[in-house]
Amino acid sequence: MAWFYEILSSDNAALKRNGGFATQDAAKIAGREDAKKMKNSRQPDSSGVGRIMVGRNADKLTRW
Repeated sequence: MAWFYEILSSDNAALKRNGGFATQDAAKIAGREDAKKMKNSRQPDSSGVGRIMVGRNADKLTRW
């Protein structure tokens, strides 16, 4: 099974989702890196990054 991450805005709208990671840790690391890039290039009209969720295929998402 493959792992994925989802980056949510502060108002819980999905900003980005990426998958195909072999491990949960790999998905967490990639999600954190993308969230950091998104925060550093924040647009004035965006709501910003709220949280990163990690899951495995049809599993329930867990907050990191």
